Amino acid sequence: MITGINPDGYVPKRAFGNSGARISKLCLGGGSFGGADTHALLEEALRLGVDCWEIVSFTGNVYGEYFTKNPGVRDKIFLSGKVYSTDPVVMQEQLNKVLKENETSYLDFLAIHHIDDIKAMHGDVRRWVAKVKKENKIRFFGFCTHKNMDRCLSAGAELGWIDGIQTVYNYRLKSVKSMEDALHKCHEKGIGIFAVKSMGFSVRQRTGQEEFPFDREKSASLLPRHHLSIEQAKLQAIWQNSDVTSICSLMPNLSILQSNVSAAKRGGPLHAEIEKLLAEYADVTGKYYCRRCGECDKANADNIPIFAIMEMLMYSRKYSGMDRVAKMFANIPLEMRNRIPSSDYSIAENKCPQKMPIGQLMNEAYQEFST
Repeated sequence: MITGINPDGYVPKRAFGNSGARISKLCLGGGSFGGADTHALLEEALRLGVDCWEIVSFTGNVYGEYFTKNPGVRDKIFLSGKVYSTDPVVMQEQLNKVLKENETSYLDFLAIHHIDDIKAMHGDVRRWVAKVKKENKIRFFGFCTHKNMDRCLSAGAELGWIDGIQTVYNYRLKSVKSMEDALHKCHEKGIGIFAVKSMGFSVRQRTGQEEFPFDREKSASLLPRHHLSIEQAKLQAIWQNSDVTSICSLMPNLSILQSNVSAAKRGGPLHAEIEKLLAEYADVTGKYYCRRCGECDKANADNIPIFAIMEMLMYSRKYSGMDRVAKMFANIPLEMRNRIPSSDYSIAENKCPQKMPIGQLMNEAYQEFST
């Protein structure tokens, strides 16, 4: 059962747009449950005031088991889930499945995953949302955007019926004016914002990180002086933006959870020296960070899914997700896969705002994922 909760140790809450709900500014990511003692992780999250929990396609029935063993806990949690279609019939099937697996009659927030063009949020979706809200199966609704985020956020703010948006946002994207403007527009329209991919991982191979021209001596001195790790500094950089409601973070063990909670409880602005350090790091590693604008996909004669493959590289190299990535790569038609090494990426490289070595990275991906 749930142990005692210390109110003084709570993670601070922020308003979820104009919904009337207030949620912890740190959200437990739905991919956090690879370890053995998942219930201990949930209990500690609740004890520390992390009352916002996310469901993804591979979360399983972790929450359902926990709610069954701990009656009364469900209504203390802001539970966020996803559907993976804009077809109302499929959305209904997927929502019903999520509700059943998680032993709950409703979700606090439901989002359509991977929206990169706001035209997908058509009238049929809106009518279905109105129906399931009336049936009390969801409280709030929105979408997730991992590509073309600034335009999706800005256009989503104009729809007039979106309660929340989950978007990629991190210290690297703070310098992108269109992104900052879009987030602020959403805030003004009363839309709650979840930030994901908070660490801003690059697609560079781990073994190559030491080649970056970065002042490690400076960071080794500066961060401990302010009692921060680099990961905590990255989180705090996001929380500096009051337009962001909560950071949805992968926290697979108690150590990471407690470290992130410690960062969440720190008040005040991030020290200017640390802001500068993060900006310098973003600058020198920028050529290996995909900004997710999607321009590269439009600039290849062979229609190679450059963005998707870049995403695969990031997951395999930084999230240890090789098994999952191998399946994704295998889903690319064989004829297209075979064109990857010989395709011309020069136009895509010229269009890339980060000036990424796209041709080199596509070849590396082909070699790594074809074995």
